[in-house]
Amino acid sequence: MEMTDEVVIGRIQIGDIDFFSFLVKKYSKKIQSFVTSKLFKKEEVDDIVQTSFIQLYKSLSRFDKKKPIYPYLMQITRNELYMYFRKNKKTVSLNDEVEYVKEVDEYNGDREELLTGLHAEHKNALLWFLDGYSYKDISKRLNKPLNTVRTIIRRARLFVKKNTSYEKK
Repeated sequence: MEMTDEVVIGRIQIGDIDFFSFLVKKYSKKIQSFVTSKLFKKEEVDDIVQTSFIQLYKSLSRFDKKKPIYPYLMQITRNELYMYFRKNKKTVSLNDEVEYVKEVDEYNGDREELLTGLHAEHKNALLWFLDGYSYKDISKRLNKPLNTVRTIIRRARLFVKKNTSYEKK
């Protein structure tokens, strides 16, 4: 008897769980290669590959054995990668402390000169922030949502940092 995917899946569905190793041996290198192209940490690659095969095993009872298994396994693997990236997404808080706005205050020249090239809305928001206005107050002044104001101020701070770092060099 030839060990096609259809035969192997049929055997697994009737309870011969030992046949699952045929699928693992046949597809593990392909899945491992795919996940390795997206991730570089060996332990995490191994975890995702293993979880993908576990998810495949759990779903084989309702799988149509006439359909090819590889595309289905690849979709499971992609979903596992999406969940991994969603769980481990790097984020930057918009509420982070002001660490380099001091460069505007410490600048020996004119504040306006330092902020040349910055969009007027960003310049005003940053100056108001430096003058002690809260994000909420600036939000009302600009008639913008609070998170938008946080983003505007953050971008203005990055602009200032970039410009002052070039001057220091």
